[in-house]
Amino acid sequence: DRPDSFGKHSGLGLAISRQIVEAHGGTIRAGNRMRPDGGIAGARFTVELPSADGDSR
Repeated sequence: DRPDSFGKHSGLGLAISRQIVEAHGGTIRAGNRMRPDGGIAGARFTVELPSADGDSR
């Protein structure tokens, strides 16, 4: 999205994603994606789900 489009969304995407991930026994985390100069370049989302065979990798 372009910076001028902020505020035009419902904001439900991450909340719905969290519910889906947690319903499957996983976790979701959010943090800043950093530029080499230390500034913030955007968001980083990490999703971890258990494997179907129970093997934790």
